[in-house]
Amino acid sequence: MKRITKRIAVTGFAVAAIVAATGSPAFAHDIREYGPYGCGTVPGSCGYGQVRDQHEIIDACDTKADGKGLEVNYELRNGSFGTVKDPNGSASGCGIKRVGSTSKIAKFQVCGYPLGSGRFCTTWKDA
Repeated sequence: MKRITKRIAVTGFAVAAIVAATGSPAFAHDIREYGPYGCGTVPGSCGYGQVRDQHEIIDACDTKADGKGLEVNYELRNGSFGTVKDPNGSASGCGIKRVGSTSKIAKFQVCGYPLGSGRFCTTWKDA
């Protein structure tokens, strides 16, 4: 019985050490936001923004060939803000910004210019 208890304790400690070393599971996912709705009748008509790689990279992907652009605003956990734009419009590839590991992305919003004048943005989404 002692041997089983010892194995369980060692296994539990090993699992805890792995989780601590790799970060919280809540930050181990990628998240994508389509929009804004003002770009068309369905979400994603003009593109999307996404947070990936343990909240260290943010992408802005313009998917509508209308010449109007798409950008993603973001806030880091330390309270600072930034913006990333898709530099080539709807052509292949996205705008990509690596914020680094010292302060991860906390939330973001996707903005487009669907009507030529004025900017439309999604609500802020937790990353």
